[in-house]
Amino acid sequence: MKKNTKGLHFAVARASLSGRKSKQHRIRNNAKMFATELQRAGLGVKKWENLTNKHFQRVADSMKAREVGDGRIAEVFSAARHVCNAYGNDGIARENKEFGVERGRIGNNISRAADPEKVVQIIDGLRNDDNYRHSARCAVQIELQYELGLRREESAKVDLVNDWDREQHTLLVHNGTKGGRPRTLHLSEQQEAALKCAEEFVSPSNRKGVFNLMPPGMGDSWLNRLDYAARKSGLTKKRLGYTLHGNRHERFRQVYVEHTGFQPPNQHRSHEDFVQEAEKTAGTQWPSLDSEARDQIEVMAGHSPGRRDISDAYLGSSKIR
Repeated sequence: MKKNTKGLHFAVARASLSGRKSKQHRIRNNAKMFATELQRAGLGVKKWENLTNKHFQRVADSMKAREVGDGRIAEVFSAARHVCNAYGNDGIARENKEFGVERGRIGNNISRAADPEKVVQIIDGLRNDDNYRHSARCAVQIELQYELGLRREESAKVDLVNDWDREQHTLLVHNGTKGGRPRTLHLSEQQEAALKCAEEFVSPSNRKGVFNLMPPGMGDSWLNRLDYAARKSGLTKKRLGYTLHGNRHERFRQVYVEHTGFQPPNQHRSHEDFVQEAEKTAGTQWPSLDSEARDQIEVMAGHSPGRRDISDAYLGSSKIR
C-alpha cells in the first residue's frame, strides 16, 4: 500500500528558499517529485526534517528501476537537499555516489530530438490558430527553441532590444538561463529571420530597460500558457515522444551532423552501428570530429567545453566501450 506524503508536498510550498524566483520554482517542482517518488517507493514521511539517507536510497532505487537517468536523479536529490536544509535537516549525504548515483552521468541512449517536420506543422498551426489569443506569440517562442536551441524559459525572456547585435550577428542569452550562466550565440541568416518574426511580440518586462517576449505584466506565469499551447498542439511526450525541450535536442543534433557528417550515437540502434557509420564517413578522424562537435554544442548549451555529461544527454555517449 502506498504511503501518504501529502505533508511533504505541502511543506515544499512553505519552505524558505533563496535565489531567483525561477530557481526557487525549479527546486520546489523537483522536491515535489522527490516526495512523489518516495510515495511510489512505499515510504511515508510527513516532515522534511525526518528524512534520512535511507529515504534517499529508496528513491534512487525506485527511479533507477524505472530507468530514470542518473542526471535526473541528481537534479531531484539537489532540490530535496535544499528543502531539507530549509527545515534544518543537514544529515543527508552530500555526495550522490553514496546512493549509487554517478555525478554528471546523464547519458541518453534514446533520442529525444523533435521531428523537424512535426515542429514546422505545429508552429504553422499556432500562427493560424484564432481560438487561442496567445497562439502566435507561442509560435515564435517555439520557433526560437527549435532554431537557436533555447530553453523554454530563455525563449520567453530573450531581450531582442538590448541583446541582439544585428551588426555582429550575435545574441547574448542571459535571461532565464539555467544557473544564471550567460552565453553568446553566433547567428545564421535563418536564425536571424526567426528573431525578426519574434520582434512583433517584444514587451517591456517588470525591470526598467529590459524587454522580453512575454505579455506585459504576466511574469513567469506565462510559461504555463506556453506549455498549454504546446499541449493543445499535440507537442507532448505521450503523443509525439518528446516535449518542448525536444526542440533543443534537435538543434544540437543538427549542429553535430553539420560538423561531423554523421549522426550522433543516440540516432543508431547500437553503439557498434554508430562507430561503423562514423568510420565509413570520416575514417580514423571521426573521434576528433566528434570531440570538436561536442565542445561546440556544450558551449552553445551554456556550459564549458569538455562537459561530456552535457553533450551525452543530447547526443548519447560516443565513448568506446
